[in-house]
Amino acid sequence: MKQPIIRTGRDSIVSSRVALRAFLAVVSVSAVLGLLVIMNVVTDTRFLATSAIVAVGCIATFVCALVADHGSFSRWMRSATVVGWLGILVWLLMVWFDAALGSKGTEITARIAGALSLYAAWSIFSAVTLASRGGGTITAIIRWSVFVLASWWSAVGEFALVEPDIAEAVVNVIGEQWIFRIVAASAVVIGAGTLAQPVLVRIAGAAPQESAIRGRRAKVALGCPRCGTQCELETNTVAKCTACQLAIRVEVDEPRCACGYLLFGLETATCPECGAAVSESLHWKGAPVRSSQA
Repeated sequence: MKQPIIRTGRDSIVSSRVALRAFLAVVSVSAVLGLLVIMNVVTDTRFLATSAIVAVGCIATFVCALVADHGSFSRWMRSATVVGWLGILVWLLMVWFDAALGSKGTEITARIAGALSLYAAWSIFSAVTLASRGGGTITAIIRWSVFVLASWWSAVGEFALVEPDIAEAVVNVIGEQWIFRIVAASAVVIGAGTLAQPVLVRIAGAAPQESAIRGRRAKVALGCPRCGTQCELETNTVAKCTACQLAIRVEVDEPRCACGYLLFGLETATCPECGAAVSESLHWKGAPVRSSQA
């Protein structure tokens, strides 16, 4: 019998069905409000802005919960969630009470909301970037380079929100064209580095002469149930008998750590994800599993 992936329930948002249902309910209400505004059933555009802001907050919260549930930066993600929702409340305050705040009050409110939101966005991006996934030295260099660049520009953005006059003076000294080029170049590096990381991790985890995308699969020797020909077939994929071309699929239960990390091919005594000890019975021996002829 196959064993399901066991999660330890480190984060209450992911492990709680009530929280997940509440998340779906909020997203659904936001979507309905957006559709009503689009169809002119509701003419007040503040409802559309509210639904969009709340939906973004829900998605960010869910990402924080997933990162925390994975065992990485749980306290950081909780603080990012709190700060992010404070920023959302400030945005909603500005949306609904724009007239009462006045131009100066709206500007200050927008700067406060932007600072809170920027911190939350930087925290989520940094946690996802720094989450341990292996990949070797090159991947680590790219990961930390992306993190440093993102942190630098987040700090610059926070400073610009707190001291806009000084930031404007700096831009005037350097020149808007050069500022645009520097920001654009940094964005390209951050984007390329972010996209390259999972590919490098996958390549580093692949054994020589195996598909880096498909991954490693064990082989099973068995007799074809139709013609009896001995075949050596890959597991967990559809293969064919070499003689009669009968399609055969062999399912093999792959051992996992309590955190859900796949242990197939792992030769170390501890899980690289959570550090838990891996029992001897789950250690990968490297020998193909053979069964008697069907």
